[in-house]
Amino acid sequence: MFEFLLEERHRAALKKYFSVLQALPDTLALLKRYSDTLQSQGHLLTTPPDAERLKVLASFSAGYLARLESQVSAAAKVCNACLNDVATFTAQCRLLGMETPRHGRNVYVRSLDFKRFSLAGGPWISSAPKDVYGLIHDLHLRLRRARFALLDLKGLSDELRLDTQSIFQRFVHSLMINPCQCHPAYSRLQGWYVQGLSTLPGMSASGSADNAESTRQSLANEHLQALTVIRAGAYSAINNLSDFLYATCRFLEDSADELLRLGPDITLAQLNSELTMTEHRLEEVAPMLEHLQQWSRA
Repeated sequence: MFEFLLEERHRAALKKYFSVLQALPDTLALLKRYSDTLQSQGHLLTTPPDAERLKVLASFSAGYLARLESQVSAAAKVCNACLNDVATFTAQCRLLGMETPRHGRNVYVRSLDFKRFSLAGGPWISSAPKDVYGLIHDLHLRLRRARFALLDLKGLSDELRLDTQSIFQRFVHSLMINPCQCHPAYSRLQGWYVQGLSTLPGMSASGSADNAESTRQSLANEHLQALTVIRAGAYSAINNLSDFLYATCRFLEDSADELLRLGPDITLAQLNSELTMTEHRLEEVAPMLEHLQQWSRA
């Protein structure tokens, strides 16, 4: 249902953004050499941004895709184990209902032998249950644990979104400042291209000493626009991933809340009816987890 949020083009946008981050140390080193050359020529340099801080932020974000696959795999393992527990408990309740007169309409859950259920053998999330109602409560906790596993992933994507914004602003600022106080007409990036220097990482075109000054300035502007497009694509991909995880969490949360609302005085028939609804709510989760894992491995 929500697979459109994780289309391949969104992951490709993330890869493109991270390739820029990986090249960032080389880019900053080139810009520093440019500044050093200006200073050696007698120019009074403007104070540059903290390049080391920018490198640290970029290095953390650049490793995101490498970490994502293992973290998605771990979260999916927790979630799939929970889904299997729900499916097993549902099947056993349904079978017991078929074996019970009137499908359990007159049989209260508190009177059932909870040892007939696989979950009774543990391990349990909370203290050892003493009846079937305790098993239902433990199942609620399993659903919440699965939700928390996905929320941790969502928290990571939210952190990446903030880092992306911070890195982009710092990096663009480092390109847009005046290279020196004596020549305020150019930005640092424009000055680089006007000098006819080599193309910085992230720009496919290249200028040469034969190009007119206006053309070289245009190359600098194209470079900046390209970075803006790359950042926008990454930002969109991160938001989509966060939305996808939020939707998956909602399925788990709604199912957990419904189980929590069940009281100890329900009948077996009522329990089977609610479990059917829970089964329906969760039917999207398994394929969504599979799609998430495939996306993270691409």
